[in-house]
Amino acid sequence: MRNLLSTLFILIGIVFAQSPDELFNSGKSYLDSGNLVQAENDYKGAVEMDPTFAPAYAGLAIVAMRKGDLKQSNTYLKEAIDADPENKEFRQEFERLSELNTLMGKGIRSMKNGDIDSAFESFRIAYEKFPQYPESVFNMGLTHFRNKDFSEAVNYFNKTLEINPDHKNALTAIKNVAKNFFNKGNQLYKRGDLEGALTSYDEVLSVDKTFYQAHFQVGVIQSKMGDKDKAVLSYEKSIEINPQFYKAYFALGLAKNSMNNADGALQALQSAIDINPSYDKAYGAMGDIYIQQKDYDKAKQTLKMATTVNPNYSKGYANLGVIYSEEEEWNQAISSLEMAVALNERDAMSYFRLSGAHNMNGDCKSALDAARRSTELKNRFGGAWFELGTAEWCSGSGNKAGALNAFEKARNDRSWRKMAEYEIDKIKNPQKYIK
Repeated sequence: MRNLLSTLFILIGIVFAQSPDELFNSGKSYLDSGNLVQAENDYKGAVEMDPTFAPAYAGLAIVAMRKGDLKQSNTYLKEAIDADPENKEFRQEFERLSELNTLMGKGIRSMKNGDIDSAFESFRIAYEKFPQYPESVFNMGLTHFRNKDFSEAVNYFNKTLEINPDHKNALTAIKNVAKNFFNKGNQLYKRGDLEGALTSYDEVLSVDKTFYQAHFQVGVIQSKMGDKDKAVLSYEKSIEINPQFYKAYFALGLAKNSMNNADGALQALQSAIDINPSYDKAYGAMGDIYIQQKDYDKAKQTLKMATTVNPNYSKGYANLGVIYSEEEEWNQAISSLEMAVALNERDAMSYFRLSGAHNMNGDCKSALDAARRSTELKNRFGGAWFELGTAEWCSGSGNKAGALNAFEKARNDRSWRKMAEYEIDKIKNPQKYIK
Protein backbone atom coordinates (compact mmCIF):
# COMPACT_ATOMS: atom_id res chain seq x y z
CA MET A 1 0.00 0.00 0.00
CA ARG A 2 2.81 2.42 0.95
CA ASN A 3 4.63 1.73 -2.34
CA LEU A 4 1.40 2.38 -4.26
CA LEU A 5 0.93 5.76 -2.56
CA SER A 6 4.53 6.72 -3.26
CA THR A 7 4.08 5.88 -6.92
CA LEU A 8 0.89 7.96 -7.08
CA PHE A 9 2.62 10.97 -5.53
CA ILE A 10 5.47 10.69 -8.04
CA LEU A 11 3.02 10.52 -10.94
CA ILE A 12 1.07 13.53 -9.60
CA GLY A 13 4.35 15.47 -9.28
CA ILE A 14 5.27 14.64 -12.87
CA VAL A 15 1.85 15.72 -14.15
CA PHE A 16 1.85 19.07 -12.31
CA ALA A 17 5.57 19.94 -12.55
CA GLN A 18 6.40 22.93 -14.71
CA SER A 19 9.46 23.21 -16.92
CA PRO A 20 11.97 26.07 -16.48
CA ASP A 21 10.60 27.65 -19.68
CA GLU A 22 7.05 27.52 -18.34
CA LEU A 23 8.11 29.03 -15.01
CA PHE A 24 10.07 31.73 -16.85
CA ASN A 25 7.05 32.64 -19.00
CA SER A 26 4.83 32.65 -15.93
CA GLY A 27 7.31 34.90 -14.12
CA LYS A 28 7.39 37.28 -17.07
CA SER A 29 3.59 37.52 -17.04
CA TYR A 30 3.64 38.36 -13.36
CA LEU A 31 6.40 40.91 -13.94
CA ASP A 32 4.41 42.57 -16.72
CA SER A 33 1.39 42.83 -14.41
CA GLY A 34 3.48 44.35 -11.59
CA ASN A 35 3.39 41.32 -9.28
CA LEU A 36 7.08 41.34 -8.36
CA VAL A 37 6.78 38.81 -5.54
CA GLN A 38 5.23 36.10 -7.69
CA ALA A 39 7.55 36.90 -10.60
CA GLU A 40 10.57 36.48 -8.33
CA ASN A 41 9.20 33.17 -7.01
CA ASP A 42 8.72 31.76 -10.51
CA TYR A 43 12.14 32.91 -11.72
CA LYS A 44 13.76 31.36 -8.66
CA GLY A 45 11.80 28.18 -9.28
CA ALA A 46 13.19 28.07 -12.82
CA VAL A 47 16.83 28.38 -11.73
CA GLU A 48 16.31 25.82 -8.98
CA MET A 49 15.14 23.38 -11.63
CA ASP A 50 17.94 24.38 -14.01
CA PRO A 51 20.85 26.38 -12.49
CA THR A 52 22.15 27.06 -16.03
CA PHE A 53 18.91 28.71 -17.24
CA ALA A 54 20.27 32.20 -18.01
CA PRO A 55 16.95 33.94 -18.93
CA ALA A 56 15.62 33.32 -15.42
CA TYR A 57 18.70 35.01 -13.89
CA ALA A 58 18.12 37.95 -16.23
CA GLY A 59 14.49 38.05 -15.09
CA LEU A 60 15.63 38.10 -11.45
CA ALA A 61 17.97 40.98 -12.30
CA ILE A 62 14.99 42.96 -13.65
CA VAL A 63 12.95 42.18 -10.52
CA ALA A 64 15.84 43.34 -8.32
CA MET A 65 16.18 46.53 -10.35
CA ARG A 66 12.45 47.25 -10.05
CA LYS A 67 12.77 46.74 -6.31
CA GLY A 68 15.57 49.31 -6.30
CA ASP A 69 18.35 46.84 -5.43
CA LEU A 70 21.16 47.53 -7.92
CA LYS A 71 23.65 45.36 -6.06
CA GLN A 72 21.39 42.33 -6.29
CA SER A 73 20.62 43.15 -9.92
CA ASN A 74 24.37 43.10 -10.65
CA THR A 75 24.72 39.75 -8.94
CA TYR A 76 21.94 38.15 -10.98
CA LEU A 77 23.34 39.57 -14.24
CA LYS A 78 26.70 37.99 -13.43
CA GLU A 79 24.89 34.68 -12.94
CA ALA A 80 23.19 35.12 -16.33
CA ILE A 81 26.54 35.87 -18.00
CA ASP A 82 28.16 32.84 -16.35
CA ALA A 83 25.28 30.64 -17.53
CA ASP A 84 25.33 32.06 -21.07
CA PRO A 85 28.73 33.72 -21.79
CA GLU A 86 27.89 34.22 -25.46
CA ASN A 87 24.88 36.44 -24.77
CA LYS A 88 26.00 40.01 -25.53
CA GLU A 89 22.80 41.60 -24.16
CA PHE A 90 23.57 40.36 -20.66
CA ARG A 91 27.09 41.84 -20.81
CA GLN A 92 25.83 45.16 -22.19
CA GLU A 93 23.21 45.45 -19.46
CA PHE A 94 25.82 44.65 -16.82
CA GLU A 95 28.09 47.40 -18.16
CA ARG A 96 25.21 49.88 -18.36
CA LEU A 97 24.48 49.47 -14.65
CA SER A 98 27.69 51.32 -13.84
CA GLU A 99 26.30 54.33 -15.73
CA LEU A 100 23.12 54.15 -13.66
CA ASN A 101 25.18 54.11 -10.47
CA THR A 102 27.08 57.17 -11.66
CA LEU A 103 23.91 59.10 -12.54
CA MET A 104 22.24 58.27 -9.24
CA GLY A 105 25.35 59.17 -7.25
CA LYS A 106 25.61 62.51 -9.04
CA GLY A 107 21.93 63.27 -8.42
CA ILE A 108 22.13 62.46 -4.73
CA ARG A 109 25.25 64.63 -4.28
CA SER A 110 23.49 67.54 -6.04
CA MET A 111 20.48 67.06 -3.76
CA LYS A 112 22.68 67.17 -0.65
CA ASN A 113 24.37 70.34 -1.94
CA GLY A 114 21.00 72.00 -2.48
CA ASP A 115 21.29 72.06 -6.27
CA ILE A 116 17.78 70.72 -6.86
CA ASP A 117 17.66 71.45 -10.60
CA SER A 118 20.87 69.50 -11.30
CA ALA A 119 19.68 66.67 -9.09
CA PHE A 120 16.39 66.42 -10.98
CA GLU A 121 18.21 66.35 -14.34
CA SER A 122 20.48 63.49 -13.24
CA PHE A 123 17.50 61.48 -12.00
CA ARG A 124 15.54 62.28 -15.16
CA ILE A 125 18.33 60.95 -17.39
CA ALA A 126 18.62 57.86 -15.21
CA TYR A 127 14.90 57.21 -15.58
CA GLU A 128 15.04 57.79 -19.34
CA LYS A 129 17.80 55.22 -19.72
CA PHE A 130 16.56 52.79 -17.06
CA PRO A 131 12.75 53.06 -16.94
CA GLN A 132 12.49 49.97 -14.74
CA TYR A 133 14.53 51.47 -11.89
CA PRO A 134 12.14 53.08 -9.39
CA GLU A 135 14.66 55.08 -7.34
CA SER A 136 15.28 57.60 -10.12
CA VAL A 137 11.55 58.37 -10.33
CA PHE A 138 11.23 58.45 -6.55
CA ASN A 139 14.09 60.92 -6.28
CA MET A 140 12.54 63.14 -8.95
CA GLY A 141 9.53 63.24 -6.65
CA LEU A 142 11.76 64.19 -3.73
CA THR A 143 13.13 67.17 -5.64
CA HIS A 144 9.59 68.48 -6.07
CA PHE A 145 8.86 67.74 -2.42
CA ARG A 146 11.88 69.82 -1.41
CA ASN A 147 10.50 72.68 -3.52
CA LYS A 148 7.09 72.24 -1.80
CA ASP A 149 5.49 71.35 -5.12
CA PHE A 150 3.53 68.59 -3.42
CA SER A 151 1.09 67.77 -6.22
CA GLU A 152 3.91 67.14 -8.71
CA ALA A 153 5.84 65.20 -6.07
CA VAL A 154 2.88 62.85 -5.61
CA ASN A 155 2.71 62.26 -9.38
CA TYR A 156 6.28 60.93 -9.31
CA PHE A 157 5.68 58.89 -6.16
CA ASN A 158 2.72 57.25 -7.87
CA LYS A 159 4.88 56.53 -10.95
CA THR A 160 7.36 54.90 -8.57
CA LEU A 161 4.59 52.61 -7.34
CA GLU A 162 3.74 51.67 -10.93
CA ILE A 163 7.25 50.27 -11.21
CA ASN A 164 7.32 48.75 -7.70
CA PRO A 165 3.90 48.60 -6.01
CA ASP A 166 5.60 47.73 -2.70
CA HIS A 167 7.96 50.71 -2.65
CA LYS A 168 7.77 51.61 1.05
CA ASN A 169 9.48 54.98 0.74
CA ALA A 170 7.07 56.09 -1.98
CA LEU A 171 4.08 54.98 0.08
CA THR A 172 5.48 56.83 3.09
CA ALA A 173 6.20 59.93 1.02
CA ILE A 174 2.61 60.04 -0.24
CA LYS A 175 1.41 59.78 3.36
CA ASN A 176 3.74 62.65 4.30
CA VAL A 177 2.36 64.85 1.53
CA ALA A 178 -1.15 64.05 2.71
CA LYS A 179 -0.14 64.95 6.28
CA ASN A 180 1.23 68.29 5.07
CA PHE A 181 -2.11 69.15 3.48
CA PHE A 182 -3.93 67.82 6.56
CA ASN A 183 -1.90 69.95 8.98
CA LYS A 184 -2.50 72.98 6.78
CA GLY A 185 -6.22 72.24 6.88
CA ASN A 186 -6.17 71.96 10.66
CA GLN A 187 -4.45 75.34 10.98
CA LEU A 188 -7.00 76.99 8.70
CA TYR A 189 -9.82 75.33 10.64
CA LYS A 190 -8.49 76.69 13.94
CA ARG A 191 -8.39 80.17 12.41
CA GLY A 192 -12.02 79.86 11.40
CA ASP A 193 -11.32 79.64 7.66
CA LEU A 194 -13.71 76.79 6.94
CA GLU A 195 -13.61 77.13 3.15
CA GLY A 196 -9.81 77.13 3.13
CA ALA A 197 -9.69 74.14 5.47
CA LEU A 198 -12.14 72.25 3.28
CA THR A 199 -9.93 72.88 0.24
CA SER A 200 -6.87 71.54 2.11
CA TYR A 201 -8.74 68.42 3.25
CA ASP A 202 -9.89 67.84 -0.33
CA GLU A 203 -6.21 68.04 -1.35
CA VAL A 204 -5.44 65.39 1.26
CA LEU A 205 -8.02 63.06 -0.25
CA SER A 206 -6.82 63.71 -3.78
CA VAL A 207 -3.44 62.38 -2.62
CA ASP A 208 -4.65 59.60 -0.33
CA LYS A 209 -8.32 58.57 -0.39
CA THR A 210 -7.73 56.31 2.64
CA PHE A 211 -6.87 59.25 4.93
CA TYR A 212 -9.87 58.69 7.20
CA GLN A 213 -9.13 61.69 9.47
CA ALA A 214 -9.56 64.01 6.46
CA HIS A 215 -12.96 62.50 5.67
CA PHE A 216 -13.89 63.08 9.32
CA GLN A 217 -12.76 66.73 9.28
CA VAL A 218 -14.66 67.34 6.06
CA GLY A 219 -17.74 66.03 7.87
CA VAL A 220 -17.12 68.35 10.82
CA ILE A 221 -16.99 71.37 8.49
CA GLN A 222 -20.02 70.24 6.49
CA SER A 223 -21.92 69.91 9.74
CA LYS A 224 -20.88 73.40 10.84
CA MET A 225 -22.04 74.72 7.48
CA GLY A 226 -25.42 73.13 8.06
CA ASP A 227 -25.19 70.34 5.46
CA LYS A 228 -25.90 67.41 7.77
CA ASP A 229 -26.59 64.95 4.93
CA LYS A 230 -23.12 65.44 3.45
CA ALA A 231 -21.60 65.36 6.93
CA VAL A 232 -23.18 61.97 7.58
CA LEU A 233 -21.74 60.61 4.32
CA SER A 234 -18.26 61.90 5.25
CA TYR A 235 -18.42 60.35 8.72
CA GLU A 236 -19.59 57.05 7.23
CA LYS A 237 -16.69 57.11 4.73
CA SER A 238 -14.26 57.66 7.59
CA ILE A 239 -15.76 54.69 9.46
CA GLU A 240 -15.68 52.54 6.32
CA ILE A 241 -11.91 53.09 6.09
CA ASN A 242 -11.30 52.72 9.83
CA PRO A 243 -14.13 50.85 11.59
CA GLN A 244 -12.45 51.46 14.97
CA PHE A 245 -12.56 55.26 14.68
CA TYR A 246 -14.99 55.87 17.54
CA LYS A 247 -14.89 59.67 17.26
CA ALA A 248 -16.52 59.40 13.82
CA TYR A 249 -19.32 57.27 15.33
CA PHE A 250 -19.79 59.95 18.00
CA ALA A 251 -19.99 62.75 15.41
CA LEU A 252 -22.31 60.61 13.29
CA GLY A 253 -24.59 60.19 16.32
CA LEU A 254 -24.73 63.95 16.94
CA ALA A 255 -25.46 64.63 13.25
CA LYS A 256 -28.25 62.07 13.10
CA ASN A 257 -29.79 63.40 16.29
CA SER A 258 -29.83 66.91 14.81
CA MET A 259 -31.70 65.40 11.85
CA ASN A 260 -34.35 64.00 14.23
CA ASN A 261 -33.11 60.45 13.70
CA ALA A 262 -32.89 59.49 17.38
CA ASP A 263 -32.70 55.73 16.74
CA GLY A 264 -29.84 56.15 14.25
CA ALA A 265 -28.10 58.50 16.64
CA LEU A 266 -28.35 56.06 19.55
CA GLN A 267 -27.07 53.24 17.36
CA ALA A 268 -24.03 55.28 16.27
CA LEU A 269 -23.28 56.38 19.85
CA GLN A 270 -23.56 52.80 21.06
CA SER A 271 -20.99 51.79 18.41
CA ALA A 272 -18.64 54.47 19.76
CA ILE A 273 -19.05 53.03 23.27
CA ASP A 274 -18.58 49.43 22.04
CA ILE A 275 -15.21 50.46 20.60
CA ASN A 276 -14.24 52.70 23.53
CA PRO A 277 -16.18 51.75 26.70
CA SER A 278 -14.60 54.71 28.54
CA TYR A 279 -15.95 57.32 26.11
CA ASP A 280 -17.80 59.60 28.54
CA LYS A 281 -19.03 62.04 25.89
CA ALA A 282 -20.85 59.26 24.03
CA TYR A 283 -22.70 58.24 27.21
CA GLY A 284 -23.47 61.92 27.78
CA ALA A 285 -24.87 62.35 24.26
CA MET A 286 -27.05 59.27 24.72
CA GLY A 287 -28.26 60.76 27.97
CA ASP A 288 -29.22 63.97 26.15
CA ILE A 289 -31.35 61.99 23.69
CA TYR A 290 -33.10 60.03 26.44
CA ILE A 291 -33.81 63.31 28.26
CA GLN A 292 -35.33 64.69 25.04
CA GLN A 293 -37.49 61.57 24.89
CA LYS A 294 -38.30 61.95 28.62
CA ASP A 295 -37.05 58.41 29.17
CA TYR A 296 -35.48 59.36 32.47
CA ASP A 297 -34.66 55.83 33.61
CA LYS A 298 -32.44 55.18 30.57
CA ALA A 299 -31.05 58.70 30.79
CA LYS A 300 -30.00 58.18 34.40
CA GLN A 301 -28.50 54.80 33.56
CA THR A 302 -26.30 56.18 30.76
CA LEU A 303 -25.34 59.35 32.65
CA LYS A 304 -24.31 57.31 35.68
CA MET A 305 -22.11 55.25 33.35
CA ALA A 306 -20.60 58.51 32.04
CA THR A 307 -19.67 59.64 35.55
CA THR A 308 -18.44 56.14 36.42
CA VAL A 309 -15.98 55.95 33.53
CA ASN A 310 -14.98 59.58 34.14
CA PRO A 311 -15.69 60.87 37.67
CA ASN A 312 -14.66 64.36 36.47
CA TYR A 313 -17.30 64.52 33.72
CA SER A 314 -19.20 67.61 34.88
CA LYS A 315 -21.85 67.49 32.14
CA GLY A 316 -22.95 64.05 33.35
CA TYR A 317 -23.64 65.37 36.85
CA ALA A 318 -25.32 68.49 35.41
CA ASN A 319 -27.74 66.43 33.34
CA LEU A 320 -28.48 64.12 36.26
CA GLY A 321 -29.38 67.29 38.15
CA VAL A 322 -31.78 68.22 35.33
CA ILE A 323 -33.51 64.83 35.55
CA TYR A 324 -33.81 64.82 39.34
CA SER A 325 -35.20 68.38 39.19
CA GLU A 326 -37.80 67.25 36.64
CA GLU A 327 -38.70 64.39 38.98
CA GLU A 328 -38.75 66.82 41.96
CA GLU A 329 -36.14 64.72 43.74
CA TRP A 330 -34.58 67.85 45.19
CA ASN A 331 -31.94 66.29 47.46
CA GLN A 332 -30.58 64.14 44.66
CA ALA A 333 -30.73 67.11 42.30
CA ILE A 334 -28.72 69.20 44.76
CA SER A 335 -26.14 66.43 45.17
CA SER A 336 -25.64 66.06 41.40
CA LEU A 337 -25.60 69.80 40.69
CA GLU A 338 -23.10 70.48 43.46
CA MET A 339 -20.78 67.94 41.81
CA ALA A 340 -21.34 69.63 38.44
CA VAL A 341 -20.35 73.11 39.67
CA ALA A 342 -17.47 71.75 41.72
CA LEU A 343 -16.03 70.28 38.51
CA ASN A 344 -16.97 73.26 36.31
CA GLU A 345 -17.11 76.57 38.12
CA ARG A 346 -18.20 78.33 34.91
CA ASP A 347 -21.44 76.35 34.56
CA ALA A 348 -24.02 79.13 35.01
CA MET A 349 -26.99 76.88 34.21
CA SER A 350 -26.07 74.33 36.88
CA TYR A 351 -25.76 77.13 39.45
CA PHE A 352 -29.22 78.32 38.34
CA ARG A 353 -30.74 74.86 38.72
CA LEU A 354 -28.93 74.36 42.03
CA SER A 355 -30.45 77.59 43.30
CA GLY A 356 -33.89 76.41 42.22
CA ALA A 357 -33.47 73.09 44.01
CA HIS A 358 -32.38 74.85 47.21
CA ASN A 359 -35.34 77.20 46.94
CA MET A 360 -37.69 74.24 46.60
CA ASN A 361 -36.07 72.70 49.68
CA GLY A 362 -36.51 75.95 51.61
CA ASP A 363 -32.75 76.60 51.97
CA CYS A 364 -32.78 80.32 51.08
CA LYS A 365 -29.14 80.95 52.06
CA SER A 366 -27.75 78.20 49.76
CA ALA A 367 -30.17 79.24 46.99
CA LEU A 368 -28.97 82.84 47.32
CA ASP A 369 -25.30 81.84 46.98
CA ALA A 370 -25.92 79.67 43.92
CA ALA A 371 -28.13 82.26 42.22
CA ARG A 372 -25.59 85.04 42.74
CA ARG A 373 -22.90 82.89 41.17
CA SER A 374 -25.17 82.20 38.17
CA THR A 375 -25.88 85.92 37.66
CA GLU A 376 -22.17 86.70 37.82
CA LEU A 377 -21.54 84.21 35.02
CA LYS A 378 -24.62 84.99 32.92
CA ASN A 379 -25.78 88.49 33.79
CA ARG A 380 -28.63 88.73 31.28
CA PHE A 381 -30.22 85.37 32.07
CA GLY A 382 -33.58 86.04 33.69
CA GLY A 383 -33.82 82.61 35.28
CA ALA A 384 -30.86 83.24 37.57
CA TRP A 385 -32.30 86.61 38.65
CA PHE A 386 -35.68 84.99 39.25
CA GLU A 387 -34.17 82.38 41.58
CA LEU A 388 -32.18 85.14 43.28
CA GLY A 389 -35.38 87.09 43.86
CA THR A 390 -37.09 83.98 45.23
CA ALA A 391 -34.18 83.36 47.62
CA GLU A 392 -34.06 87.02 48.70
CA TRP A 393 -37.81 87.07 49.44
CA CYS A 394 -37.60 83.64 51.12
CA SER A 395 -41.40 83.21 51.33
CA GLY A 396 -41.81 86.65 52.89
CA SER A 397 -39.21 86.38 55.61
CA GLY A 398 -36.31 87.85 53.66
CA ASN A 399 -35.16 91.03 51.96
CA LYS A 400 -38.08 92.71 50.16
CA ALA A 401 -35.97 95.36 48.40
CA GLY A 402 -33.39 92.79 47.30
CA ALA A 403 -36.13 90.52 45.99
CA LEU A 404 -37.84 93.29 44.00
CA ASN A 405 -34.51 94.38 42.53
CA ALA A 406 -33.76 90.80 41.39
CA PHE A 407 -37.24 90.28 39.92
CA GLU A 408 -36.94 93.59 38.02
CA LYS A 409 -33.75 92.30 36.43
CA ALA A 410 -35.44 88.98 35.66
CA ARG A 411 -38.17 91.03 33.97
CA ASN A 412 -35.64 92.25 31.38
CA ASP A 413 -35.49 88.71 29.99
CA ARG A 414 -38.58 88.24 27.82
CA SER A 415 -38.72 84.52 28.64
CA TRP A 416 -39.04 85.25 32.35
CA ARG A 417 -41.04 88.49 32.20
CA LYS A 418 -44.50 87.15 33.08
CA MET A 419 -43.22 85.06 35.99
CA ALA A 420 -41.17 87.96 37.34
CA GLU A 421 -44.11 90.40 37.10
CA TYR A 422 -46.31 87.93 38.93
CA GLU A 423 -43.80 87.71 41.81
CA ILE A 424 -43.38 91.49 41.90
CA ASP A 425 -47.15 91.90 42.16
CA LYS A 426 -47.32 89.32 44.94
CA ILE A 427 -44.71 91.25 46.95
CA LYS A 428 -46.26 94.68 46.34
CA ASN A 429 -49.89 93.60 46.69
CA PRO A 430 -49.88 90.64 49.07
CA GLN A 431 -53.57 91.16 49.97
CA LYS A 432 -54.58 90.07 46.45
CA TYR A 433 -53.13 86.63 47.09
CA ILE A 434 -54.55 86.01 50.56
CA LYS A 435 -57.11 83.26 50.40
